[in-house]
This record gives sequence, C-alpha cells and structure tokens, in this order.
Amino acid sequence: MISILYVIAAFGGGVFAAAIGGVPAFILTGVFSILGSAAGMCGAGEASDLLLNYFAFGPFFGPHIAFAGAVAGSAFARKKGILENGADITTPLAGLNDASVLLVGGVFGVIGCLFKELVVANLFAGTISNRLITDAPGITVFLSAILVRLVFGGKLRTGTETISKGKALSATIVIGIGYSIMVGGLFVAAVSAGFPVEAFGGCYPQMIFGIAAIGLVFATMGHAYYGCHHIVIIAAEAAVQSYASTGNLYFALFMSVVFGTVSALICDMEGKLINSGEDSHIDGPACAIFILTFVVNACFPV
Repeated sequence: MISILYVIAAFGGGVFAAAIGGVPAFILTGVFSILGSAAGMCGAGEASDLLLNYFAFGPFFGPHIAFAGAVAGSAFARKKGILENGADITTPLAGLNDASVLLVGGVFGVIGCLFKELVVANLFAGTISNRLITDAPGITVFLSAILVRLVFGGKLRTGTETISKGKALSATIVIGIGYSIMVGGLFVAAVSAGFPVEAFGGCYPQMIFGIAAIGLVFATMGHAYYGCHHIVIIAAEAAVQSYASTGNLYFALFMSVVFGTVSALICDMEGKLINSGEDSHIDGPACAIFILTFVVNACFPV
C-alpha cells in the first residue's frame, strides 16, 4: 500500500523538478538508474532497490512524478503568460519567480504518483496477466501530459503530418536499427561470454536507459543530441525477454532490432501528430515506451 509519506515526498519531487527543469531532472533520473543497476549487477540488492525505486523511479526523480510535474509547470507558466513556450522542458522554472508554477508541478507530481501506484500497479503490472504489463513511468508521463494539455488549453492534435519524410525519416530508421544493434549486440555478446544472465539481464534495460538519459546533457548544451532512451530501453527489454523465452541469442538480437526500430518510428509519429506545438509537451519517448512494453510482454511474458 502507498503511504501518505510517499505521496508527500512526491509533491516535493514535482516542485523540485519544475524548479530545475524537466530535462535536468530526467538526466538525474539517468544517474541514479545507472547507480541502481550497477548495484543490482554486483549483488547489492538493498542498495539497488533504494536507488532504483526511491531515487531513479521514486518520489525524487521518477519521471511520472518529477518530469511530469515539470511538464505541467511549463504549460501552466505559458497559460499565465510568463513563459513563451509551454513545451519548453529545459528551462528551470524557479527563474520565473512564480510560486504557483512550482505548486502546479507539485500537484502533478502527486497525480503521477497516485496514478502509478493505484491504477497502473493494479491493472498493468502483472496483477491481471503476465502478458498485460507496461512501463509504469512511461504510461503515467504520457497520460499526465494529455491531462495537462486538456486542463491548460491547446489542441490535442497539433500537426498535419503523420511521420517524418525524406532524410529525416531515413535518419530515424538508421538510428533505430543502429542503436538497437548496439544494445542487443552487447547483451548477447555478454551472455555468450558467460556473464550470468540472471544478474546481468535483470538490470540491463535500466542501465541502458540511464546511459541514454544522461546523454541528454548534451541537448541542454545546445548540441543536436538524438534522444534515444525510448529506443534503447525497448531494444534491451526485447533482447532480455526474448532470450529468456527462447534461449536463442540470434533471435534475441533480431527482436531487439525490430522492437527498437519500431519504437523510434512511434516516437517520430507522436511528435508529428501531437507534440509539434507550443502549448505543452506530450512526450514521444514515453508514448513509444509504454506501447511497446505492452507488446514485448505480450509476446515474451516473464
């Protein structure tokens, strides 16, 4: 059962993330995701649980709390006319000197916390079926952003195109394939070299996710960094779970590439359809992650 203290902490997490900005908060998610995954791979179960479930994916930096709160704060700031672009998830909102913006971040941090713990945990976490499981932060971030758009104004569909075209589409496909080969290839190479799949595979998706999230620091510096956490975590999940189901390393690598590339395309489509305006940010990676986590678990239940 969720405790009132956990919910109170989630309010603080939403305020904190809105204050420092959604992307900076997400980068810190990546830091603790790597630390927790490394602890798990080394057999430090309690440390891994604390770092992953309370820091990386808990009240402190859990995307469903922190990132979702920052998204809400930015949209509300635009509605008030103190932020030009409501889809700006990089700017630290503490600089606006408006307490109400930060409070909105806290409120949506609580909403995200409650939705994950009361809805997702009871419906989509294996409680009904081991084939009906999704990524709890991913689905919460996405649905929270939909709620933000509806509450603070703006059209749900913002774009006229369905998917990128030409060079942009070909680049997305190559990145999806290439990054997935890297992620799936590392997993199958490590397993074939004798690393224990129980310890390694269980933490591998979170480790890969954390590395990609930290890479967003380059985006905050103004570089054209391609956000890829939706590709690599799905590629890792597909590799780990398909190998667990079949025991075939080549099939695991193939599934990694298929699912990772599809994730890249779903994110691209979401960006064209509903995340192309300035009212608020509706996260394409979160959309792709929660959809394909459903599919991976339906195909290769654990």
